[in-house]
Amino acid sequence: MPKRVAWGIGLGLVGVPVVMGILLYNAWFGFGDPLSGPAVAPTLESGTSREQLYRIDPAQSVVTYSVNEIFVGQEVSTAVGQTSQIAGDILLNTADYAQSRVGTVVINVEQFTSDSGLRDRRIRREFLESSTYPEAVFVPQELIGFPAEIAFGTAYTFDMVGDLTIKETTRSVTWSVTATLDEDALRGSATTVILLSEYDVGPIDVAGLVTTSDDVSLDFEFVALRYQSE
Repeated sequence: MPKRVAWGIGLGLVGVPVVMGILLYNAWFGFGDPLSGPAVAPTLESGTSREQLYRIDPAQSVVTYSVNEIFVGQEVSTAVGQTSQIAGDILLNTADYAQSRVGTVVINVEQFTSDSGLRDRRIRREFLESSTYPEAVFVPQELIGFPAEIAFGTAYTFDMVGDLTIKETTRSVTWSVTATLDEDALRGSATTVILLSEYDVGPIDVAGLVTTSDDVSLDFEFVALRYQSE
């Protein structure tokens, strides 16, 4: 057999498992980066001259998830992922701060990144299905304990109750919020805990080797800048 033919056959035999491996890898983990763009939320409009609009600045804001990972029955680490693709408006009523409004908050979950690209791709592909459902949407319904008066530089705590939609499931969620107002921005943090099973995104199980807890902590660090219409 000519050497050229033999080499061709050999390379072909080697190439088949390589190609099969690539296809299996793609099916298991998925290739590529997220395709969706920045989050966009419905905007609020001031109804009176006493309402001041603040708009979440994605460059200074971040949503973080934290979930315990279990390797072959041994809980050994906490997976942490973050996204800064967040949008939303807040209207502060300076005549009566208790009448302030928080608009719909949109979070681009397809942009969640952790310290493992393999984890991120698997979550996007198999659990969040974020190519189909790229956004989580929170619609506030009630502010509990929001102060009637606010002093610049003072931290206030309150609860924010609303409906959180992930994929096709909507459930009521309560965030514990701490916020501080200054002349140019509203800054704060909000935390809550949800169950992955309630939103059909977990608990995550990869061939029984890596699993996660059902509960996941969500932390939202935000800066909403005072908005001046042009």
